[in-house]
Amino acid sequence: MAGRGRGKKAQQQVASACPSPTAYAIDMTKSAEDIYVGMARRSKEAERAGDYANNHCTTFNMVREAIKRTIANDPLNKKFALRGELSNIFRIRKGRIRICWIASSKLRRVLILFIAETLRKEGDANDPYVIFQNMMDAGKFDELFRQFGVRMARLRHEGHSGKPH
Repeated sequence: MAGRGRGKKAQQQVASACPSPTAYAIDMTKSAEDIYVGMARRSKEAERAGDYANNHCTTFNMVREAIKRTIANDPLNKKFALRGELSNIFRIRKGRIRICWIASSKLRRVLILFIAETLRKEGDANDPYVIFQNMMDAGKFDELFRQFGVRMARLRHEGHSGKPH
């Protein structure tokens, strides 16, 4: 389950992503958290070197602000909704970064599923949407969708094995 096994520093970074009592609580899957923590580490290294204009600082600040302000305060905004089979998943683009999440208005929680740092090149194996779709097809997030009450078209057609018919 997301949120387990976090270091204190990572918990503080994610917890600080909720600036107001009206904001949704934010959590991340392990893979999204790994990317986020790596970005934070590279940003801190650049700051320690006095290079505040470094791309790592800029990128991490963009991602942190997107999570803290945009996603936490308006996670169900339709302008961020994906389409088709992924219609209950949301995404935001910040430069070449893609952040995908699900949210529950009932739980007032957001779960960041995926943060991609790779360039978007349609059809390429490293295209962030290809990577994300492969994770979806493998059922990596199915239990999380159930916990958040998020309906996914392909989950309605599954058998007991958890694989699509």
